[in-house]
Amino acid sequence: MSDARTPGPDTTFTGDAVGGWLQLPSPAVAEVIGSVGFDLVCVDTQHGLIGDDTVLGMLQALTATGTRSLVRVPGHGPEPVGRALDRGADGVIVPLVNTAEQASAAVAACRFPPDGGVRSFGPVRPSWRGGDPLAPGRCVVMVETTEAVRNLDAILGVEGVDAVFVGPSDLALAHGMPIAAQHDGGPGSAEYTDLLRGIFDRCAAAGVPAGIYCDTPEHVHRFRRLGATFAFLGAEQAMLRAAALDALSASRA
Repeated sequence: MSDARTPGPDTTFTGDAVGGWLQLPSPAVAEVIGSVGFDLVCVDTQHGLIGDDTVLGMLQALTATGTRSLVRVPGHGPEPVGRALDRGADGVIVPLVNTAEQASAAVAACRFPPDGGVRSFGPVRPSWRGGDPLAPGRCVVMVETTEAVRNLDAILGVEGVDAVFVGPSDLALAHGMPIAAQHDGGPGSAEYTDLLRGIFDRCAAAGVPAGIYCDTPEHVHRFRRLGATFAFLGAEQAMLRAAALDALSASRA
């Protein structure tokens, strides 16, 4: 039996898609964020506080809201990718992909043999949801280092890379810029803008969607103008804290 609700047409990484970002280990929070209307939501197991056993409930909550899901895995290797996909994620975000070889390994981890993959067959949740258990997971590779930028054209040439995702803070730090360079008008922002536009232009030339993490809606609009085709709008914990601070400030005498 398939799920009662399924996502609509796949515009996951195109059409100026805006995603949500989860770092708190809570299916209830995942359901709240999924109900807002984001085009997709990422469950962050790299920098978030989310343990392996909590991922399942969060993905189930997102499925119930009809929201596409990605899991940012904690690192390279087929094991975390396979575990995320077995739990029903639509795809994965693989961090710190610096070479075409690493991008190829990420793609292979999302696919079964003989379709160029190394994933072990045991797709638990995809099987009971009634879909095609052999369908490959979406593979998004992160570009966030000087080496990745240097090798970007080769990475973009890897068949099966569905999208590139920029880690904006690590990109700045890796290039000797302050994190504030990603803010328009911040120190080093002009150089950062040129760097980012160059990445997006190369992705567009290769026909590969390119996304980026955004702290604010202003960042979404700024990076979209530079060529981003999808964006993730902040983490729920940051939104929660900001809303609490605003409410508290407005309530003080």
